Amino acid sequence: MTPKQRAILTSIGVKLGDFPNSIDLDYSKPPKLVMTLTQEAAGFSNPINMQDTRACFEAWCLIIKAKTSNSGLKIELDVDGITVASYPGGKPANGHLGRFLYRSLKFSEQYKDWFKLSPILDNLKNKFKTYLDSHTFVTSAPSGAPKKAIANYNLESYVEYLFCDSISAQKDVLGLSSGTTIDRQLPVSLFDATKSNTTGVFTGGKSAIDFWAVDGDTINVYELKSDNPMVGIITEIFFYSNYVHDVFISKSLDHGKGCVEIEDGTYRSYNKIIAVKQVKGIMLSNSNRKGWHSSLVPPIRTAIEKIMNANGMSGAIQYKFLEYQLNPLKIGGYYISK
Repeated sequence: MTPKQRAILTSIGVKLGDFPNSIDLDYSKPPKLVMTLTQEAAGFSNPINMQDTRACFEAWCLIIKAKTSNSGLKIELDVDGITVASYPGGKPANGHLGRFLYRSLKFSEQYKDWFKLSPILDNLKNKFKTYLDSHTFVTSAPSGAPKKAIANYNLESYVEYLFCDSISAQKDVLGLSSGTTIDRQLPVSLFDATKSNTTGVFTGGKSAIDFWAVDGDTINVYELKSDNPMVGIITEIFFYSNYVHDVFISKSLDHGKGCVEIEDGTYRSYNKIIAVKQVKGIMLSNSNRKGWHSSLVPPIRTAIEKIMNANGMSGAIQYKFLEYQLNPLKIGGYYISK
């Protein structure tokens, strides 16, 4: 964190242990705080992942709003060096930019009382909105079952498997009833008209929700962290929750305009999602060991949850922080408890 950033944050009553140097802050016109990302963070050039500390603007905006002593604080998002020509409209140049424009659109709509985009970024967002309104998009269903070779998992994949395999963890930690449909690795790719290597609107490949559960008419989507304290967990769950709502419930990406066609598929219970009516986005991390980021202590998580849920979506998308304990077994591996 630079001295300038620290001074600005202190002036609005926000104390942070760290903040990315690459995100510029300007508070020259109170109560408006201008947050400026690099082009890499927004996907305009050499894109970085949205959960990266330098790119997860939603997380930082919500943390600042939860911590500030200035209840009237407004936040404006900008990207350094962009012009109205930086995005001419149509399919974005890469999936990272597509996700950024989509996230900017949804975040500015749902939190418009205190968040807005700079004039140029708003212009680019409106071009993207026009693109969403006038095209047909298709999804990518899972092409097979998730991998089962536990020995080859990293820690989070291993814990993801435990949650989907353990009835006790589902009941005691997740609060799910027996018989709930639960599965792993739900793709969040999107394609323009047809699925191909050149038609991707969002990132494809391994881009997927960690695991998910259909509980009555609600789909719970889980972003899981295990010994991986990241503020980006907020950005990931925001994108995933909006994606699932728009693709599987609204079947359009902009309030009924445009069209999303869901690819047929039965792997990972993909065909059981179509009857859901609301989305619950759950940020799940371990409470012991090194679980939550230092900026996400319990009181701040509670405040962020309240802000996120005041999104004008009439309950169609709601968010929750949830935690578990990750305990080592004497014979190797781990088990999960509340």
